[in-house]
Amino acid sequence: MPLPNNPRDPIMDLLLIRHAAAQDREAFAREGHPDIERPLTKRGIERMQMAARGLTTMALPIERLVTSPAVRAVQTAEIVAPGLEQRRVEQEGVFAPDAPIGAAVEWLRKQPRVDGMAVVGHEPSLGQLAECLIAGRPSGNLPMKKGGMILIRFDNAVGYGNGKLVWALPPAVLRALAD
Repeated sequence: MPLPNNPRDPIMDLLLIRHAAAQDREAFAREGHPDIERPLTKRGIERMQMAARGLTTMALPIERLVTSPAVRAVQTAEIVAPGLEQRRVEQEGVFAPDAPIGAAVEWLRKQPRVDGMAVVGHEPSLGQLAECLIAGRPSGNLPMKKGGMILIRFDNAVGYGNGKLVWALPPAVLRALAD
């Protein structure tokens, strides 16, 4: 069990992870499947595995791994889980593709304090969530590539405008860190 943090320590690091490349949306829909069931492609899996290896070089203190219930997000969470030393992946509807950003912020605000939490989700929701947490409102200026990640630190309570951007890395940089 981790030691309690000094009150001057950050309240929480939040790692936002966009799911890896998934099958084509229109082709999948033409086959009669709902979008929430759309899986990752073989290439998406391979590239996310490399990005996950790069992520392990950062030694992040992640205590919880939460994902959208969409198959592509769950698969991405399962790929990064070993590198984050997580055995359990939680699913939360507030991170689903069309869930309102306010619901995600409110859910994060109500969570018990941990040193770090990772969330796997979708665009444009994750980029907008990051903007809300850092700047107080979404502006469309922080889009995430598939497999990209953003680390936000909270020195106080999680909420609109309370986060500080630590880094935002595209998947190519994460894969390069794996070498």
